[in-house]
Amino acid sequence: MTMRQLVCVVIVMAIAGIAIAQTIIIEPSDDMYSDPEHPGAHPSDELWVANYDPTGNYQRIMMKFDLDEYLGQEIDSAILNINRFFGCPSGEPTNTDFYDITATWDESSWLENTHISHSTTVWANYVFSSNGWHRIDITPLVQEWLNCTIPNYGFVIEARPGNKFSKFYSTEAASSVRPYLELFTTTGIEEETNIPENFVIQIYPNPFNSSCRISTPEDATVEIYDLRGNVLATQNRSQEISNFTSEKSRRRKTTEWLWKPDESLPSGVYLIRATKENKTITRHAILMK
Repeated sequence: MTMRQLVCVVIVMAIAGIAIAQTIIIEPSDDMYSDPEHPGAHPSDELWVANYDPTGNYQRIMMKFDLDEYLGQEIDSAILNINRFFGCPSGEPTNTDFYDITATWDESSWLENTHISHSTTVWANYVFSSNGWHRIDITPLVQEWLNCTIPNYGFVIEARPGNKFSKFYSTEAASSVRPYLELFTTTGIEEETNIPENFVIQIYPNPFNSSCRISTPEDATVEIYDLRGNVLATQNRSQEISNFTSEKSRRRKTTEWLWKPDESLPSGVYLIRATKENKTITRHAILMK
């Protein structure tokens, strides 16, 4: 399955520089539904959800998006768009909850008659009461994925007990009715004009598990931040949660920094910023335990 991405960019002038408002559209990398009671009856271009004892319908929708390109970004909102084409003939709505999946899977190998494991956190709830497009806000969950604070195995849509069918189009359906995710962001772009070609930050390995080496221009001031803007370490200061040392390489005119975060620092995306002679560049480092 291929993933289509569309980025719409609008340039807006701001006092501190340039702000870029983006709408990023991403189709699922995998989507399917699980149905323990009806093996073999699973149209690939449909997604079913129900939780109704009298007819033995316990379908759950599974969906996953590839967000690796956007790790570390702060988003304004994340909206799931999904098109319902069938509801219970009696007209009753389908009340649903959204949970993050806690196991690896893909639609080509996952057994359709097996429900996947998920957390107990309800990231969103939504009532499907009509056919056509529905927009569901799943911003908190997507931001957690982008921060790398929980693994991105996608989400499951589960109907509440006593709720009858809603059926939706999947990514295998016609392009005009496929589900997709909208990411809305507004990012401030710092001035990086007139930066010499050799003014770079190299981080390796990245992602890293216990430590990483950071190569910066010689004599640059280096700072490490979390995504909330808290300073974790600088060139001349080491806090309890950081071990930050350096050594110079005269041949390459760079400084090699070794960063060994304390075990209390959680997995996530961190910002590495180097400043020299009023020029600043920032890069992301991903800690994955």
